[in-house]
Amino acid sequence: MKTNTISKEMREVNVLRYGATKIYVDNGETLRMQVKIQLDDECKNGVYSWSVTADIYIKKRSGSYYYFKGGCCHEEILKQFPEFKKFVDLHLCDCYGAPMYAVENGYYFLNKEPKEKVISYLRITEEEYNALHGAGDKSYFKFLLYTLSIVARWKEEADTAIKELEALTGCKWVNPYEYDKERKHISITEEEVSDINNKIETGYYTPEAITARKEEARKNAIEKKRNEIISRCASAVRKAETERNVLLYIIDSGLSVDNVIYYDHTNKVVFNWLDYKDKISQGDFVDFLNNVDYSKLPEGITFEIK
Repeated sequence: MKTNTISKEMREVNVLRYGATKIYVDNGETLRMQVKIQLDDECKNGVYSWSVTADIYIKKRSGSYYYFKGGCCHEEILKQFPEFKKFVDLHLCDCYGAPMYAVENGYYFLNKEPKEKVISYLRITEEEYNALHGAGDKSYFKFLLYTLSIVARWKEEADTAIKELEALTGCKWVNPYEYDKERKHISITEEEVSDINNKIETGYYTPEAITARKEEARKNAIEKKRNEIISRCASAVRKAETERNVLLYIIDSGLSVDNVIYYDHTNKVVFNWLDYKDKISQGDFVDFLNNVDYSKLPEGITFEIK
């Protein structure tokens, strides 16, 4: 790809945007692709990020182009502009090359997704994948991203892309944010590093210790689920018993329960709640209320007639 030579007189800007257009034929259709490469913070996230998108238009018989599709059409972009791969690889990464939610998503993918997806998302080698796969928690996973120089390589890749985008635009990018105040996609403190190193020294991250913690976590999860089931069912039993006692009390008082409902969440009984069923009279309801023995019913229960 041809680029302009960066000169000392380049205009300084806080946003880099570059567009490229190409007309091509695919499956017999004439298409026009407009690619946009950006390094900006349009969403005001507190850190500059990469974005590579395209709008694709299809040519009709009239000769006019109509919108066909757009967005992250990365396969189509790379097919027509293979030289943009370094930018596509950085899509949604911050200006330091770190993927969005590098630790959260990265650690989740590491444990839940196929190896190929992890390698692609984190832009790592198979050897690095194997090293990361032994991480026992997110803290150690993040620590390894730094000690394996993956974070440093991300920055090198981003720096290279920035220089190329500067050459394409003829502008010099200046980051308006203070480094220590940016909301980077990944960062690590001295305290975190010290804590991890101390744990390493005490054997916290040995394979045996990690396996033991995973087994303990598995057992704890099972016990937690058992307790949840017991608690949920016990609650259901209590609700059923309460409803049973309320309805039996009404029947024993000489009233029908065919058109009665008990709301356990409000501790309320409603008579005549269905219009299409037989109803009790207002007189019977008042007589019932005047003779209720509340000691045999749930505390705070109320009665209503419709």
